[in-house]
Amino acid sequence: MENLFDKTILIVDDTPENLDVLNGLLSEFNRKVAVNGEKALQLAFSGTPPDLVLLDIMMPGMDGYEVCRQLRANEKTKDIPVIFLTAKSTRDDIVKGFEVGGQDYVTKPFDHHELLQRVKTHLELKTQRETLKRMNEVLDQKVKERTLELEESNRKLSDALEQLKGLDYAKSNFLKIISHEVRTPINGIMGSAYFLEEIIEDEEMAEFIEMLKISVERLNRLSNMALEITEIQTITELHSTETINMAEIVKDAIEIENNPDYTFNTRFEDALFYGERDRVLKALCEIVNNSVKFSKEHTIDVLTGADENYSWVSFTNTSDNIDEQKISELFKPFGLSGDHSDNHTGLGLAYVNAVVALHNGKLEIKNSGGKTSVWLKFLK
Repeated sequence: MENLFDKTILIVDDTPENLDVLNGLLSEFNRKVAVNGEKALQLAFSGTPPDLVLLDIMMPGMDGYEVCRQLRANEKTKDIPVIFLTAKSTRDDIVKGFEVGGQDYVTKPFDHHELLQRVKTHLELKTQRETLKRMNEVLDQKVKERTLELEESNRKLSDALEQLKGLDYAKSNFLKIISHEVRTPINGIMGSAYFLEEIIEDEEMAEFIEMLKISVERLNRLSNMALEITEIQTITELHSTETINMAEIVKDAIEIENNPDYTFNTRFEDALFYGERDRVLKALCEIVNNSVKFSKEHTIDVLTGADENYSWVSFTNTSDNIDEQKISELFKPFGLSGDHSDNHTGLGLAYVNAVVALHNGKLEIKNSGGKTSVWLKFLK
């Protein structure tokens, strides 16, 4: 903590007796003395400025008011506290002292104890102001440094984002190329398999050709599904949107996946939302197909409706309850690949989840009493 007695006080008075008294009273401080206004300004403006000025008002030549005005007008001395020493005690004289920039006043003859306490008080206030100013300067510097750090971090994040976009584009482009290169030979194999099916009469060979067709068709579905999932994941917003009636599009999906061995118990309520119809329809076809595939009974309940935020559809069938810990894995590509024992690609629910997420919706699977319900919720 700073020692107040290390401060310098400029004493300005044209009366030698007053100067002697003030010098004695303030002997523990560093002191400068001036007998007129001109000398006071010379001492204040040269070298290190004083920390406080005791200023007589009534002096020959330049009076105390003018000295104070010039002190306030100078950048070097504008913040130095000034205490007026005055025999004038009228209200107007006091107000004028404050108007020209004085902080305080002491009337002559002054009480020594009062003057000393006022001096100490103003020196303490000046010290606190200077400390606060330094703290603000340090804080401003810290803010500037932190701002520069944040700007640099934002620049790095922006660069990283651009790199990620580039990687996403490269990944998407790569998968498109791979998909094209895979589908080209697949189409050739499929065409050959169908041709051989027409000309080969041997039953054993016909079985092998049928197995070949099934495998190639599955590989083709896998390629197409993987490509479309990748495309959806790289899309930032919906394209070619239209108003979709949930009840109508669910009816279309059931008709497309027509299976006469299964009964769909439907309860449809009109529910509208905006979306990409082709992708939503394909996602619903996947759910209809899964509902049929994994149902223990030949009955599936289908409901549509809407709440405040979503238009939804639910498919419920009788099946083995799915382990709660495995539900989240179902939404990942090949999440439960070890459990697939049929021609299922392992991408169906991953595709559905991607489509629902693209529409800012939710995909939920719930188990209850030997029944499994799949809920698709699309943001209105």
